[in-house]
Amino acid sequence: MRTKPWFAATPMKLSQLRHLTMVIEAGTVRQAAKHLNLSQSSVTKSIQQLETLLNVELLRRTPHGVTPTEAGRALAAHAKVIEAELRHARNDVEAMRDASLGEIRVGASPTVAMGLLPRAMVAFQRVRPRVSFHVQEAVYPDILPEVRNGNLDFAICLVPDRPRDETLHVESLVEDRVVPAVRADHPLIGARRLAFADLAGLNWIVYRRGQTGLDVFERTFRANGVEPPKGTIMCTSFACALSLVENGDYVTLVPSQIFVGNRRPLSIAPLVLDSEMPPWPVAVISRARHELSAVCRAFLAELHRTATKIQLPARRRRTAKAGR
Repeated sequence: MRTKPWFAATPMKLSQLRHLTMVIEAGTVRQAAKHLNLSQSSVTKSIQQLETLLNVELLRRTPHGVTPTEAGRALAAHAKVIEAELRHARNDVEAMRDASLGEIRVGASPTVAMGLLPRAMVAFQRVRPRVSFHVQEAVYPDILPEVRNGNLDFAICLVPDRPRDETLHVESLVEDRVVPAVRADHPLIGARRLAFADLAGLNWIVYRRGQTGLDVFERTFRANGVEPPKGTIMCTSFACALSLVENGDYVTLVPSQIFVGNRRPLSIAPLVLDSEMPPWPVAVISRARHELSAVCRAFLAELHRTATKIQLPARRRRTAKAGR
């Protein structure tokens, strides 16, 4: 007669997994207990029970807090996926009961967070005002782990290189182009017959919170047959990069979508060039082989509708310029 496996008799509890992930994220039991609105002793006991159940050390205690062991990191990663699946299940059940309910967790690069994403959210919430959103700003590819572990339903980013990862699904939304932007009263505003090579000697700012920003910057220069300048300012804050452009004689590259619509950053303006600017895809990245909840699929459809409205066909822009 076969005996039951050890985990069948004493299953792990979701609360224990939540306590473990919170302690790892917080770095201390005290801070985790505060977030969980529990006593330190109850959180400590919960994790000790989990360690006893699994017969493995999950956390290493140090004078400055706790750090996860290899087993602790692995279990916490699975716990996040379990939490995400439960959230999707709740969304689907709520959608069956009321299609206007649910939660969407989305990550977005800064320019997407200024353009495409808020337009889609506003349109979506007109129809489903009780759907809640959790928006996290990050850049590609740094945001991918949050998608893989299920903490985010999907990410919307400018993607220079399609990720070679079978665990991810990439769906193109819009083909955008970066444009050089300067302060609204810059002397080059309105200049005619301006080529990209004419900008090489200016003071450039590169937004670089991840590798993507530098990749786009260097490839844009080389696509126009110009070597990237050496004297640049590397900035990990998009807000700071824009503020520098607004207040000085600097130039930076921004996706053209942020200049679409009535609400635009009037303190900066794009330079109209004769040069061809390379296209860059803006894509939705989600987990492969994973069914998005009904409310997430509905929002994805809204993203596609919004993307078609903000797309700037470069060919049409050049034709309009030639006719002036």
